[in-house]
Amino acid sequence: WSSYGISGLTGISSVYGFSNNNVFVGAGNGSIWKFDGINWKSFASLTKDGNNRIVFDNIWGESASDFYALGAYVDETGYANNAVIAHYYNGKWEMINTDVLYGIVEHLYKNFPDNKIYLQVIGGRNLTDSTHIYEYSQGKFLKLYSNIWTRGLQADISLINNEVYFVLGNEIAVRRDNKFQTVVNVTNPNFYQRIWGRSSKDIFLLMIDGLAHFNGSDIEYLFHFTSGQATPWTQIFGAALFENEVFFLVYEPPTGLSLVYHGILK
Repeated sequence: WSSYGISGLTGISSVYGFSNNNVFVGAGNGSIWKFDGINWKSFASLTKDGNNRIVFDNIWGESASDFYALGAYVDETGYANNAVIAHYYNGKWEMINTDVLYGIVEHLYKNFPDNKIYLQVIGGRNLTDSTHIYEYSQGKFLKLYSNIWTRGLQADISLINNEVYFVLGNEIAVRRDNKFQTVVNVTNPNFYQRIWGRSSKDIFLLMIDGLAHFNGSDIEYLFHFTSGQATPWTQIFGAALFENEVFFLVYEPPTGLSLVYHGILK
């Protein structure tokens, strides 16, 4: 990250944009900054329980007047166990009560078919090194899935065509009528529980040795990482998917390189 020499803009940990003049970043000490197309300006300085040591791991929302900033701040043990969800709506911030959550709120999305909110929480002092999936409704959190944070068991969520897709260990599912419905069970043991997609028949899967694609019936590798299965495994932390092009944010621990993989549909 480069701060372009902007005084006060440090510790950038997340970015989300709605247009080229509505870009928001989570920065150090619980701050949110906005790029208006010309300048970066401080947008908010947030605290929870009097603490401003918040790290915002992600920002997501529907518009520049309705979005969430999520993450955590450290507890008395020095670990980021105090979950944070801040909701900006029509000019006002609400710090949502997350006392029942323990760990980092890593992802949060609205499921547009039923307008329910789902989130992923990682870590936590009650179940250390775990991943949890919650539904949030009317100020209450309902735990839907929980397992240890390890390949083959961990959980994640992804927003695909405005619908939340759930990674529950080796199962990829959607949620209909308050029940999980399986989209596909991934039998390849190299599945690394992270997905991105454009539809139920167009899903990219992170594997420990490469990137695979699900076309609605079959899963095939698109490529293998140059480091193979060398540990720590190569990571894909994000993706931007367009009609004929895809971009993936890649980090290679064996080389220390941060890369952008670019794919073009032929």
